[in-house]
Amino acid sequence: MASFIPARLSVAILAGVLLLSAQLEAAPLASHAPTLSVHETNYGTAIHDGRKESIEGLEIHLVSYSTPGTNYEVQCFFLKKGKGGHPATIDDTLIFEVTNPHGSYGVLAKPIKIGKDNSSGVQSSKSGKSSKGSKSQTSPNPSVDFPREGYVVRVLSDGVVLRQRCSTHRVEEFVKENADLLDQAAVKKSARHLQASDLLKR
Repeated sequence: MASFIPARLSVAILAGVLLLSAQLEAAPLASHAPTLSVHETNYGTAIHDGRKESIEGLEIHLVSYSTPGTNYEVQCFFLKKGKGGHPATIDDTLIFEVTNPHGSYGVLAKPIKIGKDNSSGVQSSKSGKSSKGSKSQTSPNPSVDFPREGYVVRVLSDGVVLRQRCSTHRVEEFVKENADLLDQAAVKKSARHLQASDLLKR
């Protein structure tokens, strides 16, 4: 006895197959996306010209097994903590392009100035005159001495994000809620465009 499929059901099945096929064609294959790992190499405070600065550095390791000549754009976003309960902001954006990468790239965020260095024991009084104080340093203020919230690194090809790494779960949630902020920061004039050859470590 011959079996048959109702017309409505066959149309629904065909539509589902076409939709799945379109999604598979639109989505980049996993093998085309380079592997991405990110490690913090610098974090904390440094003294420059008598002032304290908050610093952060990353080592970005990329390996591509894609077709020769495949280009990728690497975007690095450094976040700064918000004040008074406000959300974090993107403080620095760094972008570079790579072709079939297979190595590590070192990037440094722009330092954030956080005050004068009082480690010498010389303190400034209200009158503006300096006075000798004890050499013991005051306890660091997390909101002042550590103003950085973290980082986001993502790899794109033809405008499509293939890989993304966030420094913490909090930063990951920030990205989910403010994905458009990354795109906006990437096209700002303040974004720094660097040569990958200058960043290559090995």
